[in-house]
Amino acid sequence: MQSKNKSLFQGHARQGHARPCVSTWLMFILMLVATSCDRRQLWDEWDELVPVDINVNWSKSRFAEFDEGDAPTGMSVYAFDQTGSQQPAVMVTNDLEHVQLKLYDGEWNIFVFNQSVMEYASLQFSGMDKYASAQIETIPQASRWFSTSRAEWVTRSHSPWAEQTRANAETRADEYSLTTKQPIWFASDCHEGVIIDEDKIIREFTPHTRFDDGTFYTKSAIIKMGVKVHFNGYENLYTVRAVISGVAKSYNISQMHALTEMTAHELTGWKGTAVTDSTGYVETTFQTFGLVKGYSYKPDELYLHLDVMLVDGETIMTYDLPVGNQVRVSNENDIDLIIEVKDPLDLPKVNKTEEGNGFDITVSDWEDEINIDIDL
Repeated sequence: MQSKNKSLFQGHARQGHARPCVSTWLMFILMLVATSCDRRQLWDEWDELVPVDINVNWSKSRFAEFDEGDAPTGMSVYAFDQTGSQQPAVMVTNDLEHVQLKLYDGEWNIFVFNQSVMEYASLQFSGMDKYASAQIETIPQASRWFSTSRAEWVTRSHSPWAEQTRANAETRADEYSLTTKQPIWFASDCHEGVIIDEDKIIREFTPHTRFDDGTFYTKSAIIKMGVKVHFNGYENLYTVRAVISGVAKSYNISQMHALTEMTAHELTGWKGTAVTDSTGYVETTFQTFGLVKGYSYKPDELYLHLDVMLVDGETIMTYDLPVGNQVRVSNENDIDLIIEVKDPLDLPKVNKTEEGNGFDITVSDWEDEINIDIDL
């Protein structure tokens, strides 16, 4: 009896040890099956990647010449496989001079630009998944003055910008939101056909700069344009506000030039200069992607929409000036292009307000907007 009980006890003990042993082995086998393929694939892919040194030179990017054009604090590098079979390799870094990418053997198109896509308040990025379609464009800006008082002009105008605007339902919404923010400084460079072979030798064929040492030489996508308008009866001028329409709205990063879509920018920061007792001019500058692709310097390709309030605080002179043929290259004060209305605009003689040089800011035609005073 005693030996029988002992035998039963030993049997139970053996069974108790067997169950966890089998389950442990099953779990181990399942883990091997589930993970062995992934681990092997990741290891092989990493082993095939080739380190590519990217060097960037910012010395010609002109960042100090533009509003908000502080020195870059970081950069983004995009590498596109020419087969188009995979998403671009993207590297964002705080290092401004060098970064190392790991890419597969093959042929690549690469571009680099300052900062990251999340750091631009006045630019919108699109098409960044393809090298050829990557672009930036300006974003809409509300303008009560230009959206309401110029709606009739846009409706009847035959300028290329007005026709494009009427065809775009989005820009006509919300009381003709017709203007966009001036773009802040953006610089880039690109290399096409960068060949990475199994011997880790990099060659390239590109119409831009050489890639022999893996260096990108960034250039500004933004230019500075000046506007200058002459007046007879200049002593009657109090303040101005203006919009330039027909300039480029977007810029292709890989092609490094403006596209055909047009926009309008409000012009601020006007300064006035008296030449004689009755003549003078006003001038300002603005930032833009420049003239649209295919620009042909015809008068109606650019319009200067100008409102001039006179010193009586009541009279507003309105002008829609075709200035597309008045664009010229300028090398003064870091200005790339200038539009100068040389034929003086005639301002009528009016009496000043009782306040002298001031005017009643409640004038209904000028509404209660912030006015831009001329620094006389």
